[in-house]
Amino acid sequence: MDISKILNFSRKVDSAIVVSIESDLTLLNIEFKAELLKIKALKVVKLKAASKDQDILSAVAAFIEENNIRHNNAILATSFNSLLIKRLQLPAVPPKELLDAIKWQVKDEIPFDLSKAVLDFSIIKKIVKSDGAKALDIVCVLKQGEEVRRQVLLLKRLGLNCLTAIPLPFGYANFISKYSQGQTDESKGFLHLSEDSCFFAIYKNKKLEFYRELPTSINRLRESLRDVLISDKGKLELSADEANEVLFEVGLPTEELVYKERISSTQIRSMLSPILERLGQEIKRSLAYYQSEFGGDKVKNIFIGGGASVIPNIDKALSKELFLDVHSLVLNDKVKASYNIDSKLLVQNYGYLGLAINFSGNVNLLPREFRTEKIEEVEKISLRWIGFIIFLMLSLSYIFARARVTGYQERLNNALLHLNVISEVRQTKSRIDELNRFIIKSKNSSPPVDKVLKTLSFISDRGLFITDLSLNCDSKRGTMVGFVRVREGDPGTVLTNFIRKAEDSKYFDDVSISSLRKKKELMYDIAKFNITFKVR
Repeated sequence: MDISKILNFSRKVDSAIVVSIESDLTLLNIEFKAELLKIKALKVVKLKAASKDQDILSAVAAFIEENNIRHNNAILATSFNSLLIKRLQLPAVPPKELLDAIKWQVKDEIPFDLSKAVLDFSIIKKIVKSDGAKALDIVCVLKQGEEVRRQVLLLKRLGLNCLTAIPLPFGYANFISKYSQGQTDESKGFLHLSEDSCFFAIYKNKKLEFYRELPTSINRLRESLRDVLISDKGKLELSADEANEVLFEVGLPTEELVYKERISSTQIRSMLSPILERLGQEIKRSLAYYQSEFGGDKVKNIFIGGGASVIPNIDKALSKELFLDVHSLVLNDKVKASYNIDSKLLVQNYGYLGLAINFSGNVNLLPREFRTEKIEEVEKISLRWIGFIIFLMLSLSYIFARARVTGYQERLNNALLHLNVISEVRQTKSRIDELNRFIIKSKNSSPPVDKVLKTLSFISDRGLFITDLSLNCDSKRGTMVGFVRVREGDPGTVLTNFIRKAEDSKYFDDVSISSLRKKKELMYDIAKFNITFKVR
């Protein structure tokens, strides 16, 4: 079905359909004519892997028809698959050379073909160093282009005009800056926790300054509630539906209760707490890294977004774990929703609203061929006027050309005198380029601390906790100190698995246990360890 046949097109963009294609299809029809955003329609559709493209086409067509949408503007929220967001500092270069400089800087960190990637960036600030050299502090974003291209083509089959393709973290940047309480120059943290993904970001002055994906999800919280429990009534195991009901209706209870005479609040907390404790540790590491690496301000407030924003008392649990104010965005007076929109579903999808705010000034991962199409449309409309203007310019140029021939001859003679000067400038530039290459090579020889931390967060088992990490940048050798909870399994086995995973990664060598001793601490039996390693 070609929706363009029933749409009334408008050049002024004051409405758009935000489309997110992940494991679910999320659709929002948003109107932003005035300062107050209006959500006119919202729908989330479950997708089947076997017929995903056809399900998307049918669902979007039905969404447009059911809600009588009379525009064809679409904003694509790119998925987290093969998405890389990284903060860089580069020497100040001309704008036309900046993309090439970014590609050169990140080429060794991309797990896919860089030539087929889509790339954009946001300048956080311009820096003048102590020696007078100018630099740019930027956040760049890359994604495998084929997935974006395929999703845009699906929208085009429905007659939709994809205005831009923006990652969700940049939508939150707009939303927090525009609607959250407090000064925009304060650093604000944001935890997005959805069904299949989780990331922690820090925003300041309407800019995304820090981004890190974390190894947890709502699915993991739900699965933890399905662990077998032994009680005085025998074995207890919740079904998938029961676990989901407990997670979103009870959450992390603050008082003693027994839910439907099956599971107590103490049991619920005991199953959810290990994941939230691990999540809290990862957020603490992120905050420490942000302050030490980028000199960022201390973060006082953390907002929660995504599906987890409606889990009861999760904000209180994380606030207790982090010793910070953790809460959800309060947007009741900032947005207006149609009467038939589920308020809980809207809260879970607040981030997509931010994609519509100043979308033209945001990062854009729309592949170049689709941007070229828009340019060609403008060229066709104005071709005759351009031709007429060129004719007038050529006519005037011809009239004055003869009078200026003598002047050009004199300039040619002067140009020969300047040729030697230009040659010396080129030699100077060549020496400067050689110095820059040396500086970049020296910088890249340092141990990849950010990669080491990210790898450790992913390979650590559930019961293994690293309390101290030291790394000598010259020798590239370091030590890890931590403990293993004995109840999670044999400490030797847990550490052996951890060492195997570390050596299987591309960042560690010579990983070995230098000490291991068991002791009792508080309510747990633990085994403290000391591990030595070398960074490749």
